[in-house]
Amino acid sequence: MHERRLYRRFPWVREVHVRGPRGERFATRSFDLSVAGIGLEVSRDGVVGLAQSAGILCPGDHVDVVLPSAVAAAPGDLVLHCRVKEVRRVSLGKYVVGTWFEGLDSAGQAVLEELVDEARRRRWE
Repeated sequence: MHERRLYRRFPWVREVHVRGPRGERFATRSFDLSVAGIGLEVSRDGVVGLAQSAGILCPGDHVDVVLPSAVAAAPGDLVLHCRVKEVRRVSLGKYVVGTWFEGLDSAGQAVLEELVDEARRRRWE
């Protein structure tokens, strides 16, 4: 199999929060991570509650993925501004949401690179 992605994704399962532009917040779970984006498992309530231009969350919508300080290994929560790339229903109540990071500052980028390195090492252990 040939990987056609620009950036490799690594398994990274963590409890995170997704926040919408109106301040709504939903608990969710990540399933993979790269230096360019994060994959999320979101409930039906989450994709409906985070919707911005349609009845459910759609490609092009913006969300913030909030990594709690314990997950980010940082002094405070790390907020990653993201644009939704894809939304796919995988079961009656669960959706897979792929996102791209936007506007990471240098501190956020450094933390993210450490998390990706950790995920890469764990994959090959």
